[in-house]
Amino acid sequence: MSFIAIIAIIVSLLITIYLGKRWQFWFNFELTGYSQIAYWVVMIVAGLSFILSKIFNGISTYWLPLISNVILGLIICAIFITLIFDAIRWLSKGRFTVNLLNKIIYIVCVVGLFIFGHEMAINPKIVEYQVKIDKPANVDHLRLVQLTDIHVNELTTHKSIQQMIDKVNQLNADFIVITGDTLDQRLKPFTELGFDKQFQQLKAKYGTYIVFGNHEYLGTTQADNSEQDIIKTFQQAKMKVLKDDIVYLDDVGITLIGRDDLSSSRYDVTRASLSDLIMFADTSTPIILLDHQPKDLDEPANLGVDLMISGHTHRGQVFPINLVVAAMYKNSYGMYQNPEQHFTSIVSSGYGLWGPPIRLMSRSEIAVIDITFNNQQKLTNSPQ
Repeated sequence: MSFIAIIAIIVSLLITIYLGKRWQFWFNFELTGYSQIAYWVVMIVAGLSFILSKIFNGISTYWLPLISNVILGLIICAIFITLIFDAIRWLSKGRFTVNLLNKIIYIVCVVGLFIFGHEMAINPKIVEYQVKIDKPANVDHLRLVQLTDIHVNELTTHKSIQQMIDKVNQLNADFIVITGDTLDQRLKPFTELGFDKQFQQLKAKYGTYIVFGNHEYLGTTQADNSEQDIIKTFQQAKMKVLKDDIVYLDDVGITLIGRDDLSSSRYDVTRASLSDLIMFADTSTPIILLDHQPKDLDEPANLGVDLMISGHTHRGQVFPINLVVAAMYKNSYGMYQNPEQHFTSIVSSGYGLWGPPIRLMSRSEIAVIDITFNNQQKLTNSPQ
């Protein structure tokens, strides 16, 4: 068992004990004997349900994850409401008492927060960025639409994917870029549930480009789920797969680099260094880098990358994880610019979800990146 799994179990147990004790107080649970034992067995199973669903994922790929994810979402909402109730009781010096009205308010608040969080998860917003690249291109303007962290699995609905496709197709993209974690882990739901056919509906003037994320690699040891299986399926869905690939797009005069994911080394895949890739790129052209994890922003800035587009972070998805993520990355969400090196990083919170079907202090999104170029430089340098 990994260190992270042990920490997750310990944290889940501590949260379960806290909620269990506070619910006994706020709901006047007077339990003794077997009823006390039964109560804590139910609490512990519920508190560990998400972890247990990952351990026993071979039993069910739909109902077990669905129930455990909903339970986890409700537990997260219950933690926030319980902390608020405890704080109000402490500030009121005990005058905020346990009664029927407050029990009803508590339940309504937990359910209401869950519904709000679910709405933030399933109703994506369009986030727009304006980027100026200080290099000439063959066009004055490009519109990139970014999708990331869709996490297609057995729980994904055709409605949510169609909503995504319809929104993207209304944005008149020159390019669509999908920056990893399109799959949650298994390729099977993507093909057997027909999502590959839906992805074929994506429309962009110059096509759709996709890179791997860490979740693409999670199931690559399984049968019919290898790297090549995933690549072939993405290509059949009319997406151009970039795995440490460089594409010079002559029509628009830009260089597109798609990196393999940072996690690939765990699966005996050697990821090319960015410095090696840049050797085969024309740095006088605008260089746009697709890299799932925004791990290191200094290297691409130093090597002449103009725009780096990433996902992976989900903007934390649920408070206070967003604070942890912000501490881990120089740019955990939004746009970061280094004007001295003419470098821009954009990180999207992503379209999909991992784990609980809620977002708190983050929201699902589709990113629109409008890029302009310094074509005056081309005119200045052209012979008179």
